[in-house]
Amino acid sequence: MRILITGGCGFVGSNLTKSLLNISTVKKIIIVDDFSQSNAKYIKRFHPIKRIYTKNNYVKSKNRVEIIRASVDDFDFAKKITKNVDYVIHLAAESGVDKSISQPHKSFQINVNGAMNYLESARINKIKRFIFASSGAVFGDSKPPMKENNVKNPISPYGSSKLSIESFCETYSKVFNMKTTILRFSNAYGPFSDHKESIIAKFVKNIRDNRMLKINGSAYITRDYIFIEDICCAVIKCLHTKKLCNTYHVGTGKETSIKDLIEKIKQICHKKGIQIPKIVVAKKRLGDMTKNYTSISKIKKEINWKPEFTLTHGLSETINYFFK
Repeated sequence: MRILITGGCGFVGSNLTKSLLNISTVKKIIIVDDFSQSNAKYIKRFHPIKRIYTKNNYVKSKNRVEIIRASVDDFDFAKKITKNVDYVIHLAAESGVDKSISQPHKSFQINVNGAMNYLESARINKIKRFIFASSGAVFGDSKPPMKENNVKNPISPYGSSKLSIESFCETYSKVFNMKTTILRFSNAYGPFSDHKESIIAKFVKNIRDNRMLKINGSAYITRDYIFIEDICCAVIKCLHTKKLCNTYHVGTGKETSIKDLIEKIKQICHKKGIQIPKIVVAKKRLGDMTKNYTSISKIKKEINWKPEFTLTHGLSETINYFFK
C-alpha cells in the first residue's frame, strides 16, 4: 500500500504514521505538511528522516517515509503528488474553534479549499479511498449523544468548514462512484501533542510547568475524550471498508465533564507525586459547545471497532509522555 497523509507531521498524523509503519503491507507513506502547526520532530523519534523536501525539489525515493513541506492550498501539487497513491488520508486543517472565529477566511482556505484540492486530486488519480478527518463540531449545540445522522447545526466557522467537505465526500461517492470515508473524531489526546492547545494537552503541560489550569466557561462542560492510539486503529480499519461512502464517529461514547477530567488527572498525578497548580474559571469562549459526546454504535457494528483505552489509562500514558 502507498498512503498519502496530509497534515501528517501533526498530532494525529505522527501517531498514525507510527502505527502504519508496523504494517508490513504499507510500502510507502508520503506526508504533505506545511509545518505551520507542526514539524518533523515527532516522526524523527521513531523513524529516520534523511531529507525533507519542498514541492519544488521533491523526487521519488526508496525511503519508506517521505515528507514534503507544502500547503494543501496548492491544487497543481495535489494532483501531482496523489499519482500512484492507493489511499489519501486528509488530516490537514486549521484546527480549533477559536482560530476559525478570529481568522474565518484562513479557516475556509485551508479547511475547505485545501481539502477540496485533495478530494478532487484523489478522484482524478483514481485512488482506492479518500478518508476525511471531520469533527463533532458539525453538530453545534445539538443535544447529545450525537449519532451520525443527527441534524447538523455548526456554531463556528470550523464546524461549517468540516460540514462542507463532508457534503462533498458524499456527493463524490454518489456522482463519481468514489470511495470516501468521513471520520468524526472526538476530543483526541495522547503523545506527540506538545504543540496542541486542546484541553488535556494544555492541562498536562501546565501541570508540568507549574502554571495555573484555566477552565473556559464551566467545569460542567462535557466532552468525549478519545486516546490517540484508538483513533489510529479506527483509521487503519477504514482503509479496507467495502461501502462506497460511510461516516463514523470515533470516540468512546462516554460523556466526561471538565470537573471529572481534572479529578482523574489529580488522582493520577497524586500517585506519581506530581503537584497540581491553581485552577481558575474564565469566560466561556465563543463557539464552544456546552455538551458533546458521541454514539459509537455504528462503527462498532459495521467495522468491529471499539476503543481499547479507558480515560484513566490514556491519561496515565499521556502524563508519562509529558513528564519523561
